[in-house]
Amino acid sequence: MIANQLKNRSFRSTLEYALEKEEAEIIDSNMGGYNPRQLAREFGAARRMRPNFQRACGHIILSLPHREASHPQGEYHEHLDDEKYALIARRWLKEMQFLGDGLHKSQYVIARHQDTDHEHIHIIASRIRMDGSVVPDSWDYRRSEVVVRQLEQEFGLEPTRCSNERVAQKVKQKLNIETTVGERSAQTKKQKHHFSGKPPVKQLLADAIDEATSDQPTVTELIARLQQQDITVHPSFSTKGKFKNAIAFSMNGVKMAGWKLGKAYSFPGLQRRKGVDYNLERDIPALRAARDGQLVKLSVPPHDKTDKSSSSSSNLDSNNQPSAQDKEPNTPQETNQQQVIDNELNTTQENIYYQQKYAAKIAPTIRQFWEINKRPKSIKGNHYSITLEEGILKLSRRSGKKIADIPTDNSTAPQGFDLNESDIERFVKLQRILNNHKSQTQRSYSKGFER
Repeated sequence: MIANQLKNRSFRSTLEYALEKEEAEIIDSNMGGYNPRQLAREFGAARRMRPNFQRACGHIILSLPHREASHPQGEYHEHLDDEKYALIARRWLKEMQFLGDGLHKSQYVIARHQDTDHEHIHIIASRIRMDGSVVPDSWDYRRSEVVVRQLEQEFGLEPTRCSNERVAQKVKQKLNIETTVGERSAQTKKQKHHFSGKPPVKQLLADAIDEATSDQPTVTELIARLQQQDITVHPSFSTKGKFKNAIAFSMNGVKMAGWKLGKAYSFPGLQRRKGVDYNLERDIPALRAARDGQLVKLSVPPHDKTDKSSSSSSNLDSNNQPSAQDKEPNTPQETNQQQVIDNELNTTQENIYYQQKYAAKIAPTIRQFWEINKRPKSIKGNHYSITLEEGILKLSRRSGKKIADIPTDNSTAPQGFDLNESDIERFVKLQRILNNHKSQTQRSYSKGFER
């Protein structure tokens, strides 16, 4: 079972979310109301005792395990009736000190949702008790994990991994229960409180790395795969140019050290827990390229491993002679020349693909920046300059090297010539500035462009 805790400002909006979904129903409460308006008014009684306490609304989601048949651990679904759910919720509230004797308890309402495949309940509880005291929240996320492990054992639920070793030790010390620890680190309070509707970057990065390491790739292959997903890899080097066996990742302008994602995502962890193969001589060029913001290019993938005897007939033409494409070059020199040509073709095609992809990504930002600056003929910054020529915004580096052509409208596709990951990161930051400060002056936007 998983307990997600949120500390919200508004009882009304939280209640509307929990109670107004299709098939949502209240299964337990110590209050008299039955709709968001009535319940929010009742919760206001406790809030008035502490008017300066901002996040008075506790919102807890208790979810049961649910796995499809394709899951590595196999299909699994847990089910509880309303009575058991209400009992578990009250036990959680009591252990977390929301409930006590007399007025030393909080108002609460419990709603059951059935809008997803896995069963879960929502608990909305006041963090201000009816006697005016506040429910303690010191280390409450860790304390909640210990409580959940206890409830899993008491109610015969499938155990969930602990978020870290400290929680696992606490469970062992307090409950004498042996648990396992997840490879990822737990989300921070800030991540738990976000309401963007999108998973946090921390989760997106971990998911992408999980997928990229599923077949135990080399370090070079891992870097290339992540770059293809718009994830920048940041290897750490000493001042003398020695790789420090440390790595970080950035996505959507957010940079995070591997170890912060969890033990399996540090550089040593990728090798020990994910099976990533590291060879200094082989992988150091890719690590240096990633450090310098360059794309890592993989060599031509090997052909499928098939039995030669079973495929021999397909390699012969109607006259039982090898087809032209299967004939070996006459000399080793011709073989080497052909390999060079093939590699150059693959590299060129790959460069064109990534340049088009990068140009398309920054095009909206360039156009918006140009519009905000009242469509001038040219804009110069510390790193880049933009020049308008026949409906094309020509983006150049400070050195004068042209790196992209961005049409002022969508009539033609943007073209990239020498864009790299560092450029993309700068323009992602600029886009955030444009989004967050639309009311600022042209001078403020110019500063953002010069970053």
